[in-house]
Amino acid sequence: MIRLTASVLATSLALTACNPSAPVSGDIDTIAPEADLDTGSETETETDLTEILADPDDIETVGYPEGWEMQLYWSGEYPNGFAVTQEGTTVMGHETITFGEYPPIYCGLPHKATYSPWNVARMISDELVFVAMTFPTTFTINEDVSLEVFVGDGVEQLDLKAGDTLTYKSYIAEGFFIAEKDGVSYEMNEAALPQSTEFEQGPEDEEWVQVTCADAEETRAWVRYEQALQAPGVEPYEYTGFGEAADLP
Repeated sequence: MIRLTASVLATSLALTACNPSAPVSGDIDTIAPEADLDTGSETETETDLTEILADPDDIETVGYPEGWEMQLYWSGEYPNGFAVTQEGTTVMGHETITFGEYPPIYCGLPHKATYSPWNVARMISDELVFVAMTFPTTFTINEDVSLEVFVGDGVEQLDLKAGDTLTYKSYIAEGFFIAEKDGVSYEMNEAALPQSTEFEQGPEDEEWVQVTCADAEETRAWVRYEQALQAPGVEPYEYTGFGEAADLP
């Protein structure tokens, strides 16, 4: 059962991908105590990722109406991503994450660059920060049910009664999402909910990535995924494997 958010998954994959010499299976007793294991790559990568992963309180937003919230990952079993397929490609960005129309920054992006939470090399080199603006909605349970839910690192049974209303905070992946009831956050699976459950409809998530523009000043700009795809020379990235992304060859 996969419950990893995209940000957690990207970090764990980064440490594995950038330290291929690390043992991934087998009996640890087969490693000689005196063996000179190179842990520098893993330590350096972990430090690099820690430095660029953001705190929501440190990220400014402009114009979003009350009710919108920020999550530090792009949702989905295969999160969205885009690639630059032409030289001289420019996308519209903003100095801050904005709702509505604000003066743009026209940001050139490197040819063949791939912007995905799973492209760890580009994430580190360009200090990419992936966030999504979400608008929590509510859903109502219409029959009594006991659900297996995740709270922190533990598993619990959550007993719900007909008429109970919960807040749908954000989607994770593979049917799992974050819900809140009485101030407590739970990870649960939509498939476990009664078919009679009623969901309130809300606006679509807005996914943003902070990039480093390809100019002399190395301008930093926030680019919204949907706006990036409107630029000539930008295409959705096609994944070839789970957890794998890289710049175009």
